[in-house]
Amino acid sequence: MAENSALEPKQRILKAAISLFVQKGFAAVGVREITKEANVNIAMISYYFEGKVGILKAILEEFFERYSQMLRDAVTEEETTEEGIRRLIGHMVDFVRENTELAIVAYNELPLDLPELAELKVEKITQMIGIMSGLIKRFGLDPEDIYHLGMIGPSLISMVFMNFRIRSILKNVFKVKFDDAYYKEFKETIATLFLSGIQGIAAKKQMQKRGKT
Repeated sequence: MAENSALEPKQRILKAAISLFVQKGFAAVGVREITKEANVNIAMISYYFEGKVGILKAILEEFFERYSQMLRDAVTEEETTEEGIRRLIGHMVDFVRENTELAIVAYNELPLDLPELAELKVEKITQMIGIMSGLIKRFGLDPEDIYHLGMIGPSLISMVFMNFRIRSILKNVFKVKFDDAYYKEFKETIATLFLSGIQGIAAKKQMQKRGKT
């Protein structure tokens, strides 16, 4: 609580909500629990966010803003395709290391079917699909292929984010030390897995095209 005392009430609410949503999940956390953790009056929730869903919306907006900026910074046309993918995955891993709780809340709660979040999710995910379609094109795949766009991007996100989601389990089972050396190997492993997969898809598509001619 002392760490939060210097923050403005709105930021204290967001910080408390993120922490509680990570621990218990959005559905299991009540507004009063958030106010107690944030040390604010319950009226502040309505004033700033109009309720618990408004808090989650603000959290997702913050996540997407930071994450989209990271993607824009990571993707460049100057590198080879493989270098670009390895650079992108390195940025993704660094982003989640620096924003672990925020990323986990977004990953866990994004599937929630809440009407108040529908427009936001469509807008932000469309932006990310646009970035991913450029990468897919560089592998010789059709950037308009909605099946691949809907599969490849989420698969990459899951490979990276799931590691952080179950980190406490990995630590207990494998006695892993999550230091720079671990994440250097993690980046290389995920990049190799992803590259092998997407290159395999591209090769299969080429074979199918040749078979039709």
